Amino acid sequence: MIRQEAGAAAPAWKHWQALLALAIVVFAVYGPFVTLPPMVDDYGHTRLAERYGPPQGWGELFRDPLYRCRATSLWLTAAVLGWTGFSVSAFHLSSLVLHMLNAGLVYALGSCRSIGWTASAAAALVFAANERPHEAVIWFASIHEPLVMLFVLGALLAWIQWLEGGSRRWLMAVAAAWLLALLSKESGVVLTVLLPAAALLYPGRRKAAVYALAAGAASTAAYFWLAWAGQAEHQHFHDGTFSLGWHFVPTLARSVPRGLGVWGVFGVILTVFWRQNAPWKAVSFAGVWYLAALMPYAFLTYMPRIPSRHHYLASAGMAVLAGLAAALLLARVKRPKALVAALAAAFLLHNALYLWLYKRPQFVERAEVTEGLVRMVAEKPGERVLLRCPLLPLYEARMALYYRLGVDPMPLLTEEESDGAARVYTCGLPPAKYQGPGTR
Repeated sequence: MIRQEAGAAAPAWKHWQALLALAIVVFAVYGPFVTLPPMVDDYGHTRLAERYGPPQGWGELFRDPLYRCRATSLWLTAAVLGWTGFSVSAFHLSSLVLHMLNAGLVYALGSCRSIGWTASAAAALVFAANERPHEAVIWFASIHEPLVMLFVLGALLAWIQWLEGGSRRWLMAVAAAWLLALLSKESGVVLTVLLPAAALLYPGRRKAAVYALAAGAASTAAYFWLAWAGQAEHQHFHDGTFSLGWHFVPTLARSVPRGLGVWGVFGVILTVFWRQNAPWKAVSFAGVWYLAALMPYAFLTYMPRIPSRHHYLASAGMAVLAGLAAALLLARVKRPKALVAALAAAFLLHNALYLWLYKRPQFVERAEVTEGLVRMVAEKPGERVLLRCPLLPLYEARMALYYRLGVDPMPLLTEEESDGAARVYTCGLPPAKYQGPGTR
């Protein structure tokens, strides 16, 4: 898919060198997280993958209005389980490989003549190491975020190849990747906006933009009608996860600058400063990508801002913005190689140190919620435990014991005091603080 197009300047490096550098960056930044224990939700996700992932479970999967929109993550998890069993390292490595692939596809956006290889190389570096969407890479239960990105980028790149003069077979690739994006996460509907926006980068392609918008509107309407029709069995219609209301305005207002971060804001400032020379069509495309990818998550209600993992798809738009600004900057300095080295080193150190020194201890603490229970049961595997941890649902706790210790968790773990448990697990908190049923 990566090929030199007419009108786009040839890169001074070879493509394999850029891709190798991106792989090294991804593993350098996120490698320290490979040894992390699973998070609480990882166990429930794994159990769902065992149930829905194999072909014999697909009928039930596609009748489930929520998890059919997570199908690719369940298929991938089931495949990893089949290859390695319950291997935490295998889960983390598969996330890193996906992130590396996505960074490579961001680099491939250089095949679009309005973006170019210099901007796409900078964008890929920013995307690979940007700390903002870190949960999507570190937390395996969020694997659907990298997967929806993979297929959104696949559809977008196939569309660009067709816009650049490729055969109609590229349109078949667009349709296939679009379908897989919708089977990965609801945010795959962003293609309804991205494909027309990409078509407008090319003179004389307005008709293609209209057709893409119409196809996207039709597919999105059908997609959400299916979810609405199954709302009685759709968890998120009843658990308060989201609400259609004007709260999305303050949520976006808090989240947009947070997602841009220091480097994204710096890129916007540079673009405005050199506005006469800025490639405004490409900048507008990146801005539309960034905002459109955040919009589906702005209706969430459980946080006043969009969570880290939900920035993953939008972070590619932010990265393209930053890459275009970097290309503007490099075109105006006398020693671009020295500047590239300095900026890349500063960016990588800023993001990597933040993740290693600040975020990794947080993930260790979050994992300790289940790790403490696993250790308690492993010490005396025959004794029943009363669960009194407000951070650990009973189902995930039982799944943790099942996958980590290979035991039947039903007789070992209870929330009922009448079951006569010998010990109480409070995840390190004082037992008196959480006594009595219904405290979670």
